[in-house]
Amino acid sequence: MNELLAGIYETGGFQKTAGVNGQDPMSLSDLALMISVEQNEEGSDLEKVASVQDSVLDELVSFDRAGRAMAHAEFSEMEKAAAEGNMEPLEIFFTDVEQEDVSEKEQLKAAVLEELARRNA
Repeated sequence: MNELLAGIYETGGFQKTAGVNGQDPMSLSDLALMISVEQNEEGSDLEKVASVQDSVLDELVSFDRAGRAMAHAEFSEMEKAAAEGNMEPLEIFFTDVEQEDVSEKEQLKAAVLEELARRNA
């Protein structure tokens, strides 16, 4: 698991988490600032860093949106397959949930099945 991304999206698998390494959660803006500062020389003009940050943030937001759209489309395909009777894609998707989270896994699976039944009603 990528700790920076887990901090930004506040997820660790399906669990909400605090921050990265005990720090407050980061945002995409924080990550953009961190990247911008690393790209500029020490003592750079703050306006230059802010300008670079805006550009980096725009890219990160674009990547975030694209990733979310791709994830949504992929999960929709798994839901469609489940609605047609093929549960395997959803079962594979939920296999990475740790054994101790079995009840939560079952709850999520039940929620997906309930939603599919609602959509098909």
